[in-house]
Amino acid sequence: MIAALGLAISASAFAQQPIIPVTAPALSAQASNTSIPIVSQRVISFSQLGYTGSIKILGSENSIYVGFGSRLDEVVSKATLHFDLTPSPALLALVSHIKVYFNNELMGVVSISDGQQGKKNSVSMPLDTRFFSNFNQLRFELIGNTNTSCANPNDSSIWAEIGLSSHIDLQVQKTLLKSELSLLPAPFFDERDFNKLKLPVVMGSDYDLDEIKAAGIAASYFGTLSEWRSTSFPLSFDKMPDENAIVFITNNNKPEFLKDFPDADGPYLQVISHPRDPYVKLLLVIGRDSEDLNTAIKGLALGTSLLTGPIAKINSVNQIVPRQAYDAPNWISTTRPTSLSELVKQKSALQVEGRTPPPIRVDLRLPPDLFTWQSRGIPMDLNYHYSPPTKNDSGSRLSLSINNQFIEAFNLTTDGQSGESSQLRIPLIDDNFLSSSDNIPIPAFKVGSNNHIKFEFSFASVTEGMCQVTQPSKQYAVIDGNSTIDFSGFPHYIEMPNMHAFSNSGFPFSRMADLSETVVVVAEKPSAAALQSFLNIMGVIGADTGYPGINVQLIDRWDKQLLQDKDILSIGVAPSLNTAEYDTDQVNLTLNAGKRLMKFPNKNEELLDLKPSSSKQDPTEMISVQAQGAFAAITGIESPFSAKRSLITIMAANPQDLSLVDEALSDSGKVEHMFGSVVTIRNNEVASYNVGEHYYSGKLPIWQLVWYHFSNHPILLAFIVVFLMLIVTIVLWRILRPIAAKRLQDNEDES
Repeated sequence: MIAALGLAISASAFAQQPIIPVTAPALSAQASNTSIPIVSQRVISFSQLGYTGSIKILGSENSIYVGFGSRLDEVVSKATLHFDLTPSPALLALVSHIKVYFNNELMGVVSISDGQQGKKNSVSMPLDTRFFSNFNQLRFELIGNTNTSCANPNDSSIWAEIGLSSHIDLQVQKTLLKSELSLLPAPFFDERDFNKLKLPVVMGSDYDLDEIKAAGIAASYFGTLSEWRSTSFPLSFDKMPDENAIVFITNNNKPEFLKDFPDADGPYLQVISHPRDPYVKLLLVIGRDSEDLNTAIKGLALGTSLLTGPIAKINSVNQIVPRQAYDAPNWISTTRPTSLSELVKQKSALQVEGRTPPPIRVDLRLPPDLFTWQSRGIPMDLNYHYSPPTKNDSGSRLSLSINNQFIEAFNLTTDGQSGESSQLRIPLIDDNFLSSSDNIPIPAFKVGSNNHIKFEFSFASVTEGMCQVTQPSKQYAVIDGNSTIDFSGFPHYIEMPNMHAFSNSGFPFSRMADLSETVVVVAEKPSAAALQSFLNIMGVIGADTGYPGINVQLIDRWDKQLLQDKDILSIGVAPSLNTAEYDTDQVNLTLNAGKRLMKFPNKNEELLDLKPSSSKQDPTEMISVQAQGAFAAITGIESPFSAKRSLITIMAANPQDLSLVDEALSDSGKVEHMFGSVVTIRNNEVASYNVGEHYYSGKLPIWQLVWYHFSNHPILLAFIVVFLMLIVTIVLWRILRPIAAKRLQDNEDES
């Protein structure tokens, strides 16, 4: 059940809330620079657009596509495409070439000349700026021939590759935007911009924790928008920003550069131009106190579509129906079958065309604690349509893969659509888990991580005689949006602590998308670095769930009543956490400036979520060192206040070292190597350790719980089964014996 919310927002007259008083002499130059255009250079590399290697074009008349965006507050005045092209050595000159389209307009043709085949060629081509739009698409189409007398467009020797070093040089000019709330979240977040989201947060120096909490909710909201982009929310006090930023203002805590801002009579949102730079916008979150700030920022996070004009008052934000566990928008539903159309932004993403069409990709994320041990697989009802081949058994097929692991292939017939037997089960794990095989089972789906399903259509050409190819010039294929995949019926159960689940999905905090069961604990006088880390982590969790953490709690003391039955995230320098009421013997790592004390396991191994732990993770060594240099860590233990709840601590030798954690959690390469109960971070390296006490979160049926936890001890499990069978046999014998004796007695009496 998705939560319902009630919002009351009203446009406020300027008489009630002036935009901004211009009193300081330094601010009086605001209008003088409005006519001076700002021109800057931007470079968009293909690697920034998600490509990890060279882009291949296979077959003649085939195309590859490269997309990028143009920011709302920029106009492109000049653009040049630079790309490295390597054509096949078999291509014939003059009759082979590459056509380059920009937003479906032909920009130029690159001919293949003798001597260029098989070599890398650098090409520069201007792009007509008149055709730029919000979202832009480059298309490279290969026209290739290898034989003058017999042309087979699907000849395997017809290919070309576009190098990863290719890029687009842009000369952009800033544009003046209106101070308009209806543009939100732009320009503070622009979905057309594929770069990392960096959004400064500014407030006065006389802040309280509730004001920091409001800033955390703002970071969480913009994190939900960032999707695959990494995020950063630089926090500063009393410092005027020089770029688009969020500014928090209360009657008793105003940034120094807005000290003359008039007092507010309630929660407001307002967009203004930067006092010194008209091309920069400031989003003001205004209130009488920090409670008003939280109301205003929740109105932004949940009611953006209601906002218009330069200023609006947020009258109230009420959560009518509480959110339910595991209902994060970015997570696939585990209560019902999910159609593939729900997993893509546009239905057109499920259709491809071309002789060798690109794969259809569907992304999904699973809850980290989805228990799939010994599952028979995930049911999928798959339906698809395609241009039919000229005959059956032509070699045309649809290949299905999960996370680049091949699952199954389907022959394409002359029917042009999937048959009735399109229901299949996608395997999660080898059914021979308890066998003597040494092979480690690898699930097709990665629980708690981003997953992708690829549907790859390949159409085989049929050659009649020596030359004639009977394949049509274009092929079309579509996966029906009503195809479903069903994760319902799986219980939630996971071994903790689990840094893999935390770093990939923000678990266990993200279990409730609005963070209603999360308490963040900082020191009594937290450092600016700890507060900065709080904002960045809120942004990361928001990106994981797709929902703002509007109900998070932020406190500066270890209050047992507030921490009861909650998952706890502790942020700060280690000595400031000594007041926590946990058993020090349970802690696996402590930091105190340059002194570091850590427990190490006898054998450090990354456990599968599908396999119960063993005694191999017990600590066998304890090492204490004194060292200088940047060092930070993330550790996890069971909460000392509630069973099956988690306490995850982010600590550092020095406050500034907390930035190591922020950087690591936004780096997919580092996140991939985080597991266990302790993650240490130094320089550009992360190290993970599975050590100390483990506990389990979630529920399983009794029979499955026993079978799972005794799976590492099959002989003992066999004895238990035999023992239970004996008990049942004895009980049945004692019950049935008098019944049989009575029946025999009745038979004797009748005779």
